[in-house]
Amino acid sequence: GIQSPGTASAPAIAEMVLEILRKEGLRLEDKPDFNPIRKAPPSFHSLTNKERGELIAEDPKFGHVVCRCEHVTEGEIIEAIRRGATTMDGIKFRTRAGMGRCQGGFCTSHVIKILARELRIPVEHVTKRGRGTELLPYKMKQLLLRGGHVG
Repeated sequence: GIQSPGTASAPAIAEMVLEILRKEGLRLEDKPDFNPIRKAPPSFHSLTNKERGELIAEDPKFGHVVCRCEHVTEGEIIEAIRRGATTMDGIKFRTRAGMGRCQGGFCTSHVIKILARELRIPVEHVTKRGRGTELLPYKMKQLLLRGGHVG
């Protein structure tokens, strides 16, 4: 199968998949209000001070810097989640949180809490890249009850 088609071949592959679905009898309809142009999310570190102030006035969460190294705000992380990020890697790829000098040493715990809160899941269910990559598989109490042994 195709591991990583890249952006150049992805549209052609999508057209092929559509044709296969049509041939299989799936009734496909265009979405009349579909807008193919998506507004880019705000990138706090690249804004002017004036633009930052306006953004913070609109949503104070953009005033809370979560990742100090890359200057990523809580507002940017929430926006990434609203756009489909559900894992730590999803947040990292969309916002650069955790990619700075400390490699997430400062912000990872904050990002985990934000993901859990916004996705309405326990922190133990937050993953690095999907099922099987849970970052906090045990609560401290559970670990202590097991004598500190994992596995």
